[in-house]
Amino acid sequence: MIEEKYIWCRNCNEIHHVTPFDKAPRYQFDQGEQIELSMDDRRAFLRRHSGHRLEGLQGVGERYFPAGRAVDPMRVGFVEVTNGKESFVLRSFRNRIEDPLHFELIRGRLRASGTSVSIQENEIRKEMKYHFPWCPSEKPDDEGIELFIKLFAEAVRGSDSHQIEMGGYEDTASSASHGVLSSAAIERLIQRCRLHFDPERWSGLMRFIEAHRDKDGVMTLRVVRHYEVDRSLD
Repeated sequence: MIEEKYIWCRNCNEIHHVTPFDKAPRYQFDQGEQIELSMDDRRAFLRRHSGHRLEGLQGVGERYFPAGRAVDPMRVGFVEVTNGKESFVLRSFRNRIEDPLHFELIRGRLRASGTSVSIQENEIRKEMKYHFPWCPSEKPDDEGIELFIKLFAEAVRGSDSHQIEMGGYEDTASSASHGVLSSAAIERLIQRCRLHFDPERWSGLMRFIEAHRDKDGVMTLRVVRHYEVDRSLD
């Protein structure tokens, strides 16, 4: 659960996100000198909407980022909010990187719509290129690396959800987590590799799997929970 606060002008349908940075100064250059400008974004919003119908909105659910991470300035994010009587989904986005964050209020609730599991292809590819310096004969060539990635992806697709040990959700995107395949699924991958690699490279791959299958290793899976806006639950 997150604690997010917003101010909603119902007359203009504009939203201000209340943050500790509301009073953060801004800087501009004037004749080669940097000038600090005092700011109060919250007060400026209240002044612009003076006399309008203003309501507070409180975040009541996890943030969901269908693509990108929270630190990505161009990411699109969703969060459930309420004014105490009605439920909404607040969508945040930017059209251009230099634009301020925009908000769109959608009546409804976020509803879980499934989970996807994927391997860390790029991370595995990079790690395998530098993992075998002490024994070049065990190192697969580029074609062998791609074959290993393909076999791993196939082993994951054949796994049931109970074969994945879930880790904690990432701080920057609470809908994404890392999971560890069960020993049975790893054994299935090992046997597939045995059919495609010579004994020496197979032995090297086994050591690679064992060295990188723990929670922070590249052999862990990325598990993402997906959501959709259910307008029938408002």
